[in-house]
Formats: sequence, C-alpha cells, structure tokens
Amino acid sequence: MDTVTQGATQSVFLNIPSSDWQLLKDLSRKFGWEAQTANQRLAAFSKSRPKDVGLSDEDIMKEVQAVRYISK
Repeated sequence: MDTVTQGATQSVFLNIPSSDWQLLKDLSRKFGWEAQTANQRLAAFSKSRPKDVGLSDEDIMKEVQAVRYISK
C-alpha cells in the first residue's frame, strides 16, 4: 500500500481484487471519501491538461535533443 499526503487529504493506493471494487466504492461513498481506479485518475489528469501547448513536434524534439545530448 502506498500513501501520498496532500494537505489534510491522504491518498492511498490499494491493490484489491476486482470483485471487491464495488464494496470499496460503497464504503468510500458512505464515509464521504472518493475512490477511483488508476485509469479514472489518469483520465481525469489527461482531461485537465491544456489542449494547445503552442509547441510543434520539431520544437519538442529540439528540446529533447538538447537535454539528452548536452555536453557535460
């Protein structure tokens, strides 16, 4: 089990059998907590990202090349 603390909220990551997911969701709802699968969390994160970042593929590749092959 992994945990992450964010202010007064603590995120807990559990691996549970699929058959117990509904039970966990019901218990979470009863206590006023939020239960999400990893896919749901990823979808919410992706949805919150900007759609137009103003960078071309070439700009991104130039930056990757600069960072990856920088002379040290």
